[in-house]
Amino acid sequence: MGPFPALDAPPDPALGTALPELLTDVPGPEGGRWIDVLADHECPAITARRARRAEATGVGQDPVVWERARGSNVWDPDGNRYVDLTGGFGVCSAGHGSPFVMDRVKAQLDQLVHGLGDAFPGRVRIELSRELARLLPGDLSQVIFASGGAEAVDAALKTAVIATGRSRIVAFEGGYHGLTLGVLPMSHYRPGFRAPFEGVTGDFVEFRPYGEPVTLEASDPPAAVLVEAIQGRGGERVPPTGWFAALRAECDRVGALLIVDEIFTGFGRTGELFASGTERMDGVVPDLVTLGKGMTSGFPLSACVGTAAVMARWGRSDGESLHTSTFLGHPVGCAAALAVIDLFDHHHLLERARALGELMGETLGRLGTVRGAGALRGLVIEGDTMALCRRLLAKGYLVLPSGMEGEVLALSPALTMTEVQWMGAVTAIAESM
Repeated sequence: MGPFPALDAPPDPALGTALPELLTDVPGPEGGRWIDVLADHECPAITARRARRAEATGVGQDPVVWERARGSNVWDPDGNRYVDLTGGFGVCSAGHGSPFVMDRVKAQLDQLVHGLGDAFPGRVRIELSRELARLLPGDLSQVIFASGGAEAVDAALKTAVIATGRSRIVAFEGGYHGLTLGVLPMSHYRPGFRAPFEGVTGDFVEFRPYGEPVTLEASDPPAAVLVEAIQGRGGERVPPTGWFAALRAECDRVGALLIVDEIFTGFGRTGELFASGTERMDGVVPDLVTLGKGMTSGFPLSACVGTAAVMARWGRSDGESLHTSTFLGHPVGCAAALAVIDLFDHHHLLERARALGELMGETLGRLGTVRGAGALRGLVIEGDTMALCRRLLAKGYLVLPSGMEGEVLALSPALTMTEVQWMGAVTAIAESM
C-alpha cells in the first residue's frame, strides 16, 4: 500500500478507513466532562455548546471532543469512532495524521523547530518558497508566509495597498476570508460577524454580487478585487464560465490588482492543484493568491504569493521588515507542506482527489441539487440543515452547514477518503434527510 489508502481500500481503523462505531451516546460521558472544563475556561463565544443553567443560552447539543484522528476517522474520549466529512475544514488533504507527512514532521522536529522570522530564514522555508513558485501558474513566484488563512489575506491586502497607493477594496456577497480585524471587513458571510466592530473596521469595502457582471469606476478605482475561486462558507458557489476572464479584464482596465483566495480551493480540493490558471477560472492568473488549509494537511501555515512585479512594490528590506511575524515560515509547517507537495508530485494524490470528487458529484446528484466542484461539494437542503447535521452526528458522521442561510450541507472530506466511507456517508445522508 502507498502513502495513503486506495479508493477501494477495505475498512481498517488503523488506517482511518473505517466506518463509524458508536459505543456511547453522542457525545459520551467522558466527552461531556471535558466540555464542562471547556465551559469554565474558554470564552463562551468560541465553541457552541448546550446551556448548563436555566438562564443561559446555548445550542441543543454539546460538540464532540476530539481525542485522536487518522485518515478520515476521528475518535472521542469515550472511544466512539466517527467519519469526518469536513476534512478538518478542508485542511486534511492527505488525511488526518498522514504517516507520510508525520515522518517528515518528526524529522524536522529533530533538526529545527523554530527559525528567526525575517531576520534569519530557515532553509526549509526557502525550499518551500521555490516549490510554490514552481507549482503556481504564471509569474506567481514571490511569497509572504503566515500562520493562518486570514493572515495571508491580510498580507495580500497590504500588498495591494502598497502597490497601488489606493485604499478601497471590492469584495463579494457571501465571501469569507477570515475574522481577524484587518480582514473582517472583507468577509460578507454572516454580517453579524462584522456588526460589533463597525466602529473600527472602516468603510473602505464595497460588496458586489458573486458571479454577476462587475464594472469598476475608472474615476475612483479600488486597490484590489478580492474573490474566492469557489465560495466555501458562502455555500460552495461556483461562478459562471467567463466571469473570471471578465473580472481580470476589468481589473486591468482600471489598474486594480486581482487577489484570488485559494485557501480552501488550493492543493487539489477542486480536482486541480489550484483553480488559478485553469479552465475553471478561464485561464486567469491573479496578481496575488492566498493559500493555506490543504497545503500542510494539518499544520498552521499559510502564504500570500504574488508576481515579482507586484511584490517589488514593497521595496527592499533595510533590516526592519514592513510586514513580518515571529513564526514567519515556521519550519515544521514548511516541512509538512513539502511532504504534501511530494504526495501530489510523486504519489498520485491529485488523481486520487479527482476520483473522489467524481464519486461525490455523481452520488450526491441523486439526492438533490449539488454545488461546488471536485471534493468541495454542497448539497442544498430544504428544511433545517443544522437538525440534519445533528441526525448525522448521531449516526457517527461529522458534517457542518454552509450558505448565507445555512441552507447547504457542506462536504469537504479528506482527499484520501475511501469509497466505502463515502458511500456509507451518502446512505446516512439519504436516510437522515
